[in-house]
Parts: sequence; structure tokens; C-alpha cells
Amino acid sequence: MRIYLSSLFVFLYAFGFAQKPKAYFSNDSLFIGKPVFFSLTYLHNGKTDLLFPDSSYNYKPFEFLDVEFFPTKTQNGKSLDSVVYKLITFSVDSTYSLSLPIQVLRSKKTIFSDTASIKLNSLLDTTDIRNHIIKKSTGYFTVPLDFNFPKLLYYLVLLLISFAVFWALFGKFLVRNVRIWQFGQKHQKFSAAFKKLSKSPKNFANISSGLIIWKNYLEWLLKKPYSTMTTSEISKTLKNERLEDALKEFDLAIYGGVLSDQIPFAFNILFDFASDSFKKQRKIYKDFLKNK
Repeated sequence: MRIYLSSLFVFLYAFGFAQKPKAYFSNDSLFIGKPVFFSLTYLHNGKTDLLFPDSSYNYKPFEFLDVEFFPTKTQNGKSLDSVVYKLITFSVDSTYSLSLPIQVLRSKKTIFSDTASIKLNSLLDTTDIRNHIIKKSTGYFTVPLDFNFPKLLYYLVLLLISFAVFWALFGKFLVRNVRIWQFGQKHQKFSAAFKKLSKSPKNFANISSGLIIWKNYLEWLLKKPYSTMTTSEISKTLKNERLEDALKEFDLAIYGGVLSDQIPFAFNILFDFASDSFKKQRKIYKDFLKNK
């Protein structure tokens, strides 16, 4: 490139002072998306200060990539300035043309170079484009999309913040109601099992199982070891005459093998006592959770 510019200087000088800047492409043709070099030269008197286009200039239909300025060559009062631009294009045209301006600083005059042209070197054969087989075989294919991790992280953080705010406002309320619901479920399970046994009060196994279930439930509810207590010990602790009579009916059937007609009523008395105790303890438990 430098040898060529030196030869060009000799040529221009030999044939006189050129008033119009010269422009030309390094090749006769170009490929879309591949760089091409554009040379701009200007022969002038050595006293002229010039301003060549830089990266801020619009090189349409090309895009600017780089530029190389060559030192001014002066001979017999004539100077030759040369610049080579590295350009690229993505537009589809058969021919591309470009002319660049040079500004004379002292006179504020702008001089445009002559227009240089270059042809598109297409990788497609026009005969192939017209071929209906190629058109028919052209189809779409799925392009996999990259997973958007920053967006996922954003939504996760947003979800965590929303959950934290929700928990701060309603967490205590939810925990309290879940615990009360679990407390009620204990009574529901006891009720279902005890009522099922009470439907066959003449069955010795049901009488024995019913008493065991009742004692275990009361032990959990009132926090006392009723499962290991005798009827006499339970009566002294609870001090309920009807409950004491009902427990004696259970003892008579379990230990004496005597089935009394009062057994169905004894089942009901035990169940009513457990239900009343549950209501009282549930209120106490609610107040405890509320003040916790």
C-alpha cells in the first residue's frame, strides 16, 4: 500500500496539480459482512491544512471499522495526503458507491472526492435462486433460546420479598389458626373412633378399647397421666359423680364380665365429658396463642 501511494504521488505530480481528491476501493468486488479498504488521496499545495473524515462521519451504505493516516509526502511545494479506510457493509445491492469530503480549514471549503464504485460478489448463483427445487426445500428450523437466568433471579428475589412482607403481616395469624385447626383435628379423630365403638356397646372388646381411647385422649388434653390411673384415682382428680358412675360401669364389664343396660349411657357420659373438656381447653389454648 505504501509503495503504491508513493507511485501515485509521482504520477500526480508529473501530470500537474489535481484539484479533486481521488478515491478508489482496494478490490473490484466485495462480500457482505467482510471488510473492504477504501483509499482517499489529495494532492495540494503544502500550505493547506486539511481535515479528513473520521469515525463520526456517515459512510452509508458502509459502516466504519478503522482508519489509517499516512504521513504527508511533499515535493517541489506540492503535498500528497493519503488515508485508507476500513469499511464493511450489510446491505444488499449490486453496486456500491462512495465519495468522501475533505475540508480545507483555512478557507472552510469542502471538497468531495470523485466517486468510487465496487460490485457485490454474491455467493449465490442467480440460476440457483430461480430453481424451484431449492425454494421448495427451504424450511424453518427451531432456534433454541438461551435461558434467561437474570430474569429468573429477578423473579425469585421478588417472590422472596413478597413472601417476607406477607409473612410479616399475616404469619402470626396463619400459624395461630393452623395450630388451632390441628388442636381441633385431635378431637375430631377421638370423636370418630369413640363413636364407632359406642355403636356396639354390648361388645366387651369395644368397651375396653373405648375406655383406653378415652383415657389417652384425656391425658393429651388435660396433661395428666389418666392412662395409668384407676377409676378411683380419676374420680378423685376430676370430682364428677356422673363420670365416676360411668367409669364403674366400664370396670364392671371389663373386670367383672357383666354387661349392664347402662353401658350406652356410660359411653355418652364419657364422650360428653371429653367434649366439654375440649371446649374449655381450646379456649385456653386460643388465648395462649393470642398472647404469645
